Amino acid sequence: MPVFSTLLKQISTYVTGADAEEKVIDISSEDFRQLVDQQKASELAIYDLALQTAITIIANAISKCEFRTFLNRNEKVVEVFQDEYYLWNYQPNPNQNASQFIFELVWYLIFQGECLVVTGPRGDLLIADSYTHNKNVITPDSFTDVTVRRVFEPGNTNEYKFNQTFYANDVLFYRLNNKNIRDLLDGLTADYQEMMKTALENFHKQGGERGILNISSAAPTTKYGTKADGTARTFTDVYNELMNKQFSKYFKSSNAVMTLWDGFKYEPKQPSRNATASNFSDVTGITDEIYDRVATALQIPPSLMKGDIADVDKITDNLITFSIDPIAKMIERENNRKRYGKRALNGSKMIIDTSTIRHMDIFSVAASADKMIACGAWSIDDVRRKANDVPLGEEWSQRHYLTKNYGAMNELTDEDQTAEEAEKGEEGSA
Repeated sequence: MPVFSTLLKQISTYVTGADAEEKVIDISSEDFRQLVDQQKASELAIYDLALQTAITIIANAISKCEFRTFLNRNEKVVEVFQDEYYLWNYQPNPNQNASQFIFELVWYLIFQGECLVVTGPRGDLLIADSYTHNKNVITPDSFTDVTVRRVFEPGNTNEYKFNQTFYANDVLFYRLNNKNIRDLLDGLTADYQEMMKTALENFHKQGGERGILNISSAAPTTKYGTKADGTARTFTDVYNELMNKQFSKYFKSSNAVMTLWDGFKYEPKQPSRNATASNFSDVTGITDEIYDRVATALQIPPSLMKGDIADVDKITDNLITFSIDPIAKMIERENNRKRYGKRALNGSKMIIDTSTIRHMDIFSVAASADKMIACGAWSIDDVRRKANDVPLGEEWSQRHYLTKNYGAMNELTDEDQTAEEAEKGEEGSA
């Protein structure tokens, strides 16, 4: 959803006083213009930008994850690349690729606290934009009035409403039970709107245009022509037009010329440079505080939100551990219980691999890869896949080797060791 649409939703909530559980109430364009004039929109825009930045970071990270699928075949768990793998890693539906789908899923999940995914007529995965959630205690929950819209495309109002009831067992319903996020979405705007208003007022007071309007004693008796209706334009008419219209436009324009009537003279006064810089710091300080609070609520390192790349390895580790992994695990568990059921206990399941978020430089991990092969943890194809290279697919490249130095650490007899060497041959030697 575009940031502008999100901002409109936030503004409507601010105007109506509606809480987070109520539906968004539309506001008129006139209401919006009044809000812009009162600087309410700019106050909310900073919060909106911080939240959208955080959501983008999380969504981009999860979209890089690989959704790995496994099946238990004859008591042996093997990784498979079939329909389910294609659905989650390439095309969940004809109108979205996997990255677009995951981004939208995460957006709804964080911004609304939950996300409903239903199965379309052709088995496609579709994200519901609106629905009625009928909560039950004993029987499964149900979802009615499910509507799917292409809301992430500006100007596209196409929608499809399902004329059926979906039950909990038939849908994927993701819920983010993070009180910090809900508190953030419900209260952060109210916490900062007065602070931001005060800072902006101080900034404009010190750094804005200031001047003195001199009015001669002859001005009230001067003739100022006629108005559009033919009546005489009085001194009061001229004064009100200057103060309410012409000066307002003049101050808001970067380049402007204003014509004054006889008897009026305007003298600009320069603001204090030090005061202007000080009040600008107040505004940037509040902006930093908003970013910090959004980052804390979503468990994102604040420095990453602000583009600071110092200690990027540690920052990435913290992001994956505290922000990405919990969300990925929640999605993984919902997918497994709904699409695999109890077969997951026997190995037929989905695993969301968050290790793919990190960029792997093959030269920096060459020594580690050698150790992983030598100790038998990974096969050669496993290493090539982790390095984002194509597996060889050969029988020998899929074996797990244990080199002699590791084998010597085991309590093996000479006969066992010789048998192991005979089986591995020279391929198993380090």
